[in-house]
Amino acid sequence: MTSEIVQFDLEDPRNRRVASEIIDLLFFYKTGVGRPQDIVKKMRFVIETYCTCTYPSFFDSDDSLSSIVEKIRNTGKQHPACALLDELDDIHDYSRDLYHEDDPAGDTADPLDVTELTGYVRRTLKIVKAIPNLA
Repeated sequence: MTSEIVQFDLEDPRNRRVASEIIDLLFFYKTGVGRPQDIVKKMRFVIETYCTCTYPSFFDSDDSLSSIVEKIRNTGKQHPACALLDELDDIHDYSRDLYHEDDPAGDTADPLDVTELTGYVRRTLKIVKAIPNLA
């Protein structure tokens, strides 16, 4: 497995947004406070940015979580993010339909289970190394 060090420029608006979204995810994880639809969108954005910044030779800066999962799956064990595939795929499956719902009021047909969402937020934060990788 190879990795490369990339500079994280907080002057870059995308990186500032990631830092802010991670703070929001951590707050939701600790308190449960936050609009679930927004939390799902933040999870996806944080993971997409993490993957595109961590593996810039393997992903394009505008890759979606769907295309990231597909690229890892298509490349197989040779992909440096292969170890993340199951987690990324689970988060993608969970959030796919929720992410694409555009209800301006923020109401979904079925309210999101906050406990389940908190679990996915935890998994997201572990992937991006915002919390320790505990059992």
